[in-house]
Amino acid sequence: MLNVPEGRGGIGMSDILKLYHYHRWANEQVIQHLKTLPAASLQQKLKSVFPTVNAVLVHIYRADYIWLHVLYGETYEQIVSQFDQFEKLDGDFEAIEHRMAELDKEYSKFLKELENTEGPISISHPRMGTLRTTYADVIRHVVNHGTYHRGNISAMLHQMGYKSVPTDYIFFSYES
Repeated sequence: MLNVPEGRGGIGMSDILKLYHYHRWANEQVIQHLKTLPAASLQQKLKSVFPTVNAVLVHIYRADYIWLHVLYGETYEQIVSQFDQFEKLDGDFEAIEHRMAELDKEYSKFLKELENTEGPISISHPRMGTLRTTYADVIRHVVNHGTYHRGNISAMLHQMGYKSVPTDYIFFSYES
């Protein structure tokens, strides 16, 4: 049973789930759009924040993976020990798509089982120190991070002469 806190301007479980579902929806919009483009365009070298569109997708997946494992309570060292898997994804669009879909299932399961989104979580990083925050704030960061980098993809597509796909939250709201 979910224990959704009320009052004090907090964000409830249904709000956090909706926010995460937006993130998942927006990623899926981009992935489906990218499937309509020539495969070579995903690996086309560009002068941009990332060298290729696939590299941005790997970055989004990697960050989402890291933050889910932070939410699980894993240490920095435990998470870093898994980084070799990300290098293998570069250039493999189908593998990236599959991994993102699997990770989305893990996030959904975690969030559905989470009893209190406003519950405290302490995150330790060797260089940045310790951050005391809430589960909801971590999800907000995940969603914001994804939004930022989907914007990178949009700019990269325009640089190559392709149109992007709208992923604004309002479009998600109209569809859901």
